[in-house]
Amino acid sequence: MSRTLQSQSQEQLTVRRAAASKSRSARVCERCFARNEAGDTFCKVCGEQLPESLADVDSDATRRLVPAAARAQLIVELGNGGGTAEFWIEKDVALVGRSSPADGVEPDVDLADVDPNRLVSRRHAFILRRRGGFAIEDLESVNGTYLNGIQRLQPHAQTLLRDGDQISFGETRAIFWTEAATGVTAQSPGLKLEH
Repeated sequence: MSRTLQSQSQEQLTVRRAAASKSRSARVCERCFARNEAGDTFCKVCGEQLPESLADVDSDATRRLVPAAARAQLIVELGNGGGTAEFWIEKDVALVGRSSPADGVEPDVDLADVDPNRLVSRRHAFILRRRGGFAIEDLESVNGTYLNGIQRLQPHAQTLLRDGDQISFGETRAIFWTEAATGVTAQSPGLKLEH
């Protein structure tokens, strides 16, 4: 009789483990690394099509990744010697563009105030935190995204960024910098004009 109870307990344990394993399965977006439900086809964060394979994600455990760069900064040159504007990027996926309240577009890096000719698209590019660094992805912008003055980025192709890279969003030029994770003081992202 004890063997019967023992085998029933073994079966129940196996069933519980299988159910727990199934509940932990998820589709992880290859673009923004967001966890999506197993039945999802497109990422709930960035809209990218999800891979067919499921990842074993333990929803009860928190995994900590320590990135090499805690946040990034875009320093935009203002025309006619008008100084610079600084934008801090502290999110994993930051939209760069021009705000448009009528269309409901509110980019994380809003270049509307530094783009008088309106050459920056509303949804111009993403700056993404990737494996301890950052990458940029053009979002089919009308006037293009250029890296270091010569390389026009292909739409939806991620390109790694390095400190000191010059990025042009249309005619709006910016310099990219990162800040290490140690000694970071919290600042809210936004526009800071210096003259």
